[in-house]
Amino acid sequence: MLRLSAYLFLLITLSVQGSDIDQRILIDGEVLYTEECQKCHDNSLVPINDGTSMQSLDDIRWQISTCVTALGIFWMPNDEEDVAQFLNHDFFHFENTEKPDG
Repeated sequence: MLRLSAYLFLLITLSVQGSDIDQRILIDGEVLYTEECQKCHDNSLVPINDGTSMQSLDDIRWQISTCVTALGIFWMPNDEEDVAQFLNHDFFHFENTEKPDG
């Protein structure tokens, strides 16, 4: 609950200050990653990057979608995109590409 309160405080603060949307996406992605993804990935049960499977931002998107579907996580498409953007920004550093339609 403390994380959620901190998250909401950051969102309100950023909204009031008029910060760019990229920061809000990264914060949202980090919170979602922390709350859901780290259940497996933080404990090294599933590697976040094995050096072969992730070759692009689209690969990250595909993997997130696969995990969300397999684990029955109830995220909106923009939640998945926020996590993809966070992971790319903090871990992978691929060229930022538009999400394909569909």
